[in-house]
Amino acid sequence: MAELNRIPGCSIQDRGTTLIDVNTLSTRTLGHLIDATQDLTKSDLRDLLMQSGLYEAAELDPLELVDHGSSGPNKQETLRTPLLAAHERARSGDRDVHDALLEIVRVGVERVVRHSDADAKLSALRQSLLSDGYELHGKRECRLLPIDPDSIPLSAEITALEAELDHRGYGEARAHYRLAVKHFTEQDHSSSNNQIRCMLESLITKLAIDHSGYADTGKASQGGQAINTLYSKGGRPPAVIGQPLPEHDGGRMLHGIWEMLHTHGPHPGLSDSDEARIRMQLGTALARFLLKHFPAEL
Repeated sequence: MAELNRIPGCSIQDRGTTLIDVNTLSTRTLGHLIDATQDLTKSDLRDLLMQSGLYEAAELDPLELVDHGSSGPNKQETLRTPLLAAHERARSGDRDVHDALLEIVRVGVERVVRHSDADAKLSALRQSLLSDGYELHGKRECRLLPIDPDSIPLSAEITALEAELDHRGYGEARAHYRLAVKHFTEQDHSSSNNQIRCMLESLITKLAIDHSGYADTGKASQGGQAINTLYSKGGRPPAVIGQPLPEHDGGRMLHGIWEMLHTHGPHPGLSDSDEARIRMQLGTALARFLLKHFPAEL
């Protein structure tokens, strides 16, 4: 824990959990799910509906899941009708139905990847999920992780960014990020701002050590020195994966967001919910961008 607290003002202390609502999946995404699963049989599709718990959550008639042969709905309608009914419930704030929609996407993807050409079939679904704020991780063992950090019940889910930080072994950055999200949901805006700054400082330092030969001094507040090794002043496009960002192709953004997050220090006195949300979104987006540009393996 001493290492986690070495950045000034960046102590890591838990305070309990707050649950809040989330936006549900769009009809566009549900349409792509229907399209992606059309090589499955109607029996397979009914299995997905049962395995996801969607009928129970949305209080639909389970007799609809009985095979009615050729007189029953076609494959598209086998999914479309219950998915749209569930979508209306989820939009009204029913968390259980929202979770069931996420689950049917997850189990649907796992079933699709058992067939050939799975990447092509899932491409549109993946992109639509990103627009909804979710990212697919894995294939045969799939996880559907939220991207937007301000709408997550932390006791139940883990964000895509947290998953990547954990995978890369950046535990300090992950701990700061989790607290940033938690404090934001508690409307403790100054603490949230501080933790998102600490997350980026820890991440930038680790990336500089791993990718640019930066030597860890063991001292606090290394972010400013480390960031200078991750971008090339005056550099021009194109950016090369794993190499310092050219100033005019990502480097200026990196430096600009870093400076913005440090405006007025980690605890700006007039920070409100809108400013805290902007800082959270910028910090999250920058961290994801950096992790993609500086991958674990080249």
